[in-house]
Amino acid sequence: MSGGFDVRVLYPFLCRAAFAFIVLLSHAGEQHFVTFAQTPQPPGRVASIPIEVDGENDIFLKARINHSAPLTFLLDSGAGSGLVLYFKAAQALNLNPQGKGKGGGAGEGTFETKSVKGVSLQLPGVEMNNQTCVVFPPEKTSLGFGRVVDGVIGYTLFSRYVVELDYRAKVVNLYEPKTYQYTGTGESVPIRIMSNVPFARLKIPIVGRKPIEGEFIVDLGAARFTAILNTPLVASSKLLTTQKTMKDLGAEGVGGEVKLFVGRLPQLQLAHFTFTDPVVHFAQDKKGVFASDDFSGVIGGELLRRFKVIFDYSRKRMIMEANESLTEPFEYDMVGIRLRAESEDFKTVKVRRVGENSPAAEAGLREGDVISAINGRPATELSISETNKMFRQEGKEYLLEIIRGVEKIQIKLKSRKLI
Repeated sequence: MSGGFDVRVLYPFLCRAAFAFIVLLSHAGEQHFVTFAQTPQPPGRVASIPIEVDGENDIFLKARINHSAPLTFLLDSGAGSGLVLYFKAAQALNLNPQGKGKGGGAGEGTFETKSVKGVSLQLPGVEMNNQTCVVFPPEKTSLGFGRVVDGVIGYTLFSRYVVELDYRAKVVNLYEPKTYQYTGTGESVPIRIMSNVPFARLKIPIVGRKPIEGEFIVDLGAARFTAILNTPLVASSKLLTTQKTMKDLGAEGVGGEVKLFVGRLPQLQLAHFTFTDPVVHFAQDKKGVFASDDFSGVIGGELLRRFKVIFDYSRKRMIMEANESLTEPFEYDMVGIRLRAESEDFKTVKVRRVGENSPAAEAGLREGDVISAINGRPATELSISETNKMFRQEGKEYLLEIIRGVEKIQIKLKSRKLI
């Protein structure tokens, strides 16, 4: 198509609950890749990149744009747009975004994007030239992560290399597809690459009924989720009428509020792996990505972290090696609050929502309260992901020091299972 092209690409939510969403772009460019081996590597491996995995399974790595100082990127298989920069990072790099694209998806709103062509992306051990970065507008920030995040790396990396993600060792290894040979004992799961993101089949056994099956995005960006079922699947399967559910408190994406219920299913099956009593989210959106009937939902990081995952797009497969986390129980928030780190330094921890009939509500916690300490430890010493992980433990007592307007209040609560 002359003058550019229109591509549908999937990319994650800009919030703590990061999901895939659809971006329509009217600007893109060819991608050329150059590899520079900086240190000796095992046969076929071109790079070994340290990663940070936070308490909610988000994966961060360091990379450079045009040989800049190191920047922090989210690694996400659901980022079909390939390479994304947030506005502040693009501005600090003196980049000049051009053109006009349209983004939206999770939630029911849309927003405009721009792009920068011809940039160079450097990761430890590799350099990828002539890339196109999608640049988000200023209001689409990374505040939901509770830390500075400069951008997202997705299809750009996964399409070029075999990407081996080791949650336990906290490393990503890159291999040349032509020479890569897998010799382990992991399960090879067929995937389809559509709109630049991987899809795998997931089965939901239902007692007394035919199992529910469908294609789900394998989305590292849906970090805290086990699985999300799209609205049409939820409606057609009538799961909300047979399962105990409650409204999820923390789902807000670039398109605005996302309507989700959360509950448990008896089982999920991915290839030959069976997961018992998993926490699952049920979408209720009428527009956006989760309202789509083109696919069934999303497989997220809470399931994927139980494996070493090898993404091999060249052979249309995903290899899964179970790690020590495989049999860990699936848990959900047991306090009933959602937090957000506000201010430029992310040091103001504010209660964004309080769930009905939850320990937090019963203890008198309110939306807008600022948490200054938890069990005597300053909240500034705890990341949002660490705090959320702590609140997923049953039977724990917490003493919260609260700032409410000009008042300083102490609130005691005890966690319990809500689902």
